[in-house]
Amino acid sequence: MNFFSSDLHFGSEQTIVADNRPFKNVKAFEKFVIKTWNKQTTKDDTIWVIGDFVSYNKHDRVSWEESIRIVKKFKAKINLLLGNNEERIIKNCFDSNFEEFRKYCIGVGFNDVFTTTYLEFKSHRFYLVHKPKHSVKDAINLFGHEHNAMGLYTPYGFNIGCDINHFRLHSEDDIMHLLEMKEKYWDKDDNFTFTLK
Repeated sequence: MNFFSSDLHFGSEQTIVADNRPFKNVKAFEKFVIKTWNKQTTKDDTIWVIGDFVSYNKHDRVSWEESIRIVKKFKAKINLLLGNNEERIIKNCFDSNFEEFRKYCIGVGFNDVFTTTYLEFKSHRFYLVHKPKHSVKDAINLFGHEHNAMGLYTPYGFNIGCDINHFRLHSEDDIMHLLEMKEKYWDKDDNFTFTLK
């Protein structure tokens, strides 16, 4: 089965504070996520992390190398899609060479790395992309980047950031439930689509 999340920002104390995550520090957060995800999945499952598995910024250009190795602690296969933090790592540490970064990630334990991708399951087509502004019209979009700022639902898809789902993974079944709610109720509710005058 496929599972989904984004915006873990492993190793980032700043994210713990800024997003008011209910953890004492990054180690407590990491321990919780590893334990929770390993309970949700088996070795035959695939987790799609839709960007920002780790953090990278001008104040800390090295801790991502330690944090990215957390991937080995998960029993499911993990596919990584590029978030803005991975894009900065590629630019600054891999001379803008995506393939070199991809090889590095596979070497530390990822199943594969993508920029964006389409995925089909349960007779639906999904587009996985980090930033919602890069969503497409020909699929249901699963994205992150906004953390919990914009909420879960949009008319064009769902924010699957880890903060939205209490740091648990969204399963295929969870996504199908959200899609059912979207189609039956949310897309038809004027309160969800109003504009200010």
